[in-house]
Amino acid sequence: MAFTEKEARTLCQQILSYSHAPECELTLTSWRSSYTRFAASEVTTAGSIEDLRIHITSRGRGKSGSSTVSDIAPEVLRRAVASSEELMEMAPEDPEYVPGLPAQTYASTRAFHPETAKAGAVERRAGIKAALELARKGPLQASGFFETGSSHTAIANKQGLFGFHPATSAEYSATMRTPDGTGSGWGGGGAPRLGDVKPEELAGRAAKKAQSSARPRDLAPGRYTVILEPQAVLELVAFLPGALAARNADEGRSYFSKPGGGTRVGEKLFAESVTVRTDPFDARVPSAPWSGEHLPARATTWIEHGVAKALSISRYWAKKTNREPLPMSGNLIIEGGSGSVDDLVAGCDRGLLVTRFWYLRSVNPQTIQVTGLTRDGVWLVEKGKVVGPVNNFRFNESPANLLRNVEAMSASVSTGDAVVPAIRARDFNFSSRSDAV
Repeated sequence: MAFTEKEARTLCQQILSYSHAPECELTLTSWRSSYTRFAASEVTTAGSIEDLRIHITSRGRGKSGSSTVSDIAPEVLRRAVASSEELMEMAPEDPEYVPGLPAQTYASTRAFHPETAKAGAVERRAGIKAALELARKGPLQASGFFETGSSHTAIANKQGLFGFHPATSAEYSATMRTPDGTGSGWGGGGAPRLGDVKPEELAGRAAKKAQSSARPRDLAPGRYTVILEPQAVLELVAFLPGALAARNADEGRSYFSKPGGGTRVGEKLFAESVTVRTDPFDARVPSAPWSGEHLPARATTWIEHGVAKALSISRYWAKKTNREPLPMSGNLIIEGGSGSVDDLVAGCDRGLLVTRFWYLRSVNPQTIQVTGLTRDGVWLVEKGKVVGPVNNFRFNESPANLLRNVEAMSASVSTGDAVVPAIRARDFNFSSRSDAV
């Protein structure tokens, strides 16, 4: 069920009225989504989901307990509040307990678009048809997913805090494979507004990559200059925000820790062209107007022209170190350069062009080292030209090294989760071959 702000506020007040704990905090999330899935160049499934989640946390005397329900019947809500209070009483005292916030002022973000919320199978049909027709002409095997939906989130507590955030999303992805199974291509993206997703372009990109990646030659692993397309950049730099935590840096457990004590804020750690920020109000990738701790979200520059400018500070760590909290917002923006992926290729003497990564895992938080695999097309570049496809690789690399070794960047584009450029960087470590396609 979808809530209006008034309905969400009324329900929150009802649930809080059942509370006997010193503090009670709520998160209400309702969402609706519908999807169309295709595989083997045919539509295979379509469906819709509608759900509600009410998360209740009771707090007091340094303890907390939580319960979650999906029903708004009064007797269910009373039991859920009582259950959270029972769990609170049984819980050990938390040495890092932080009381709930008083009422906050949250600015609205432009994250909800009615046409996306109303979209169904008919509105998704043209995007699916484009992929299937390209596959049949290829001939290629097409598979993919097209989903549209909306969510309504409310937060509240007994101290008068209340926030409401409606949002929509449209996400499309297509994977194309050659009949002999040696070539694979991918195109995908998302946006809050359905009209900003271009399925025909994305399907065309996947088809072209599938055909051009077929029958790859063997290439030895090693350190190469890479040209990472925006999706590959996002998948690797997604590990960066978690490393930008002041506590980890202060305690010597982070890439941003200074040997001997202190942090590296103020040091130039990355290439001059690298600026990383978050902005919940950026219309391309709007996020909730509050942080995970319900502080008002704000636009923040974390890295500016290669210099570490700020680290996120939790409420507990702010109190312990006598600083102001600095929340991390829910999106990521890397300022790009100009031009396109083709321009980055043209400026490369020898390197590898990478479509995207998958199955990424953290290896060493202190260096932000990550391991993963390339997927859906890797090509050798020589003297400014793509000369042919090569095998996939496993890599062991850090987004910090990538950003330190940047040679050039394309204009930034929205991937649905972030705004990032394609990047050309030297000395990227491919540790072994992969049999993935």
